[in-house]
Amino acid sequence: MGFLDFWKRKNNKQTGLVYAPTMNGNLPFYTSFGDSIYASDLVVQSIRCKANEFKKLNPRHIRYVDGVAESVLDSSIARALRRPTEYMTTADFLEKITILLELNKNVFIYPMYYVTNAGERYYTGLYPLKPSEVQYKTDETGKMYIELQFSNGYQTTVPADSIIHWRKDYGVNDYFGGSMFGGNDNAGLLTMLKRYDQLTQGIAKALEVSCKINGIVKYNTYHSDGAMEEKIADFESRLQNNESGILFTDLSTEYTHIPRDVKVVDKDTLDFFYMTILRANGTSLAILNGDYTKAQKEAYYEHALEADIKSLGQAFDRAIFTEREISFGNTIAFYPNEINFMSMENKLKALEVGLPAGLFMKDEARELLGYPPLPGGAGQVVPQGYNALLDNSNKNKISSQGGIDDEQEQTQ
Repeated sequence: MGFLDFWKRKNNKQTGLVYAPTMNGNLPFYTSFGDSIYASDLVVQSIRCKANEFKKLNPRHIRYVDGVAESVLDSSIARALRRPTEYMTTADFLEKITILLELNKNVFIYPMYYVTNAGERYYTGLYPLKPSEVQYKTDETGKMYIELQFSNGYQTTVPADSIIHWRKDYGVNDYFGGSMFGGNDNAGLLTMLKRYDQLTQGIAKALEVSCKINGIVKYNTYHSDGAMEEKIADFESRLQNNESGILFTDLSTEYTHIPRDVKVVDKDTLDFFYMTILRANGTSLAILNGDYTKAQKEAYYEHALEADIKSLGQAFDRAIFTEREISFGNTIAFYPNEINFMSMENKLKALEVGLPAGLFMKDEARELLGYPPLPGGAGQVVPQGYNALLDNSNKNKISSQGGIDDEQEQTQ
């Protein structure tokens, strides 16, 4: 059964629901708007920078046992994280929800599941939704529901705890991220984008004019209007018929060449627009251009990525796991290990120090340099540099009694 079939057979009419209570008296609904900012190439590029970093995240189902984190690979949620839908990869899924977050400040994800005979949830997919309007409502018992309306007219109501709601700039609204009325209030950004568009249009017009006017022809005698028109017509005719690019004039005319050195906007003005627009989602000009330093990349991660990565994991936990499952140490973690901060020079320095000290396994060192793992698990060992006391299984060759084990005695 597909995702659309599942939604069609759901009971999309919940009677007896009223608007959820709010502290400020406003209605708890959210309307999707603000997509017009995506028409700006500068906004698209800055959002793409963040989406590209989120595509590198490594989502994992983690279970803490006695304080030790273990990666759960065979659970249904782990499989759903590896393949969110039948038409999306994990990278596609992460890119889509990141773009929706930046545009609307709210992301709604429906985790599809069925209940097994043992009473456990078996997850089959994670579906990002793009509703045109969302309302929080409650029934007479106080249970919270979310009413979703889509642009094609479809409407459904589901329990609030069954939807992953990822929010950004959450504060002034009781239920939604963004402005007081929910959603992304882009008034200030749209004003700046309009001025930036006027600037770029002015540059284009200036370049067009500069290409049309190459010089000035000065006539050294006085002419009547009719005679002037004849002179201009003669000048244009000479321009059209001259294939060599050389203009011939007589003693009565003087031609002054205008060099094409157009500087309409200075660098400081352009940088002001760039930084103001890019600051809306924490992207710096160095990140946009791709010529950032290690320090700039680390600052970008801490400033624009880290908090959203953490909130994404917590939003998943709230909807995916029950209180009992959370008490047993289950959580969803989005590991940023593939978001690379080091240059090749720094990687080599890290390996130069870390390999002899036994800080890296062989496969970890190979991955850092861009090489695939060794076949057959051969890379899951610590390189035998200064670590001669470790065997191929990373076990200490010194016996628990303080002596040398039998295998080492035979080699000696």
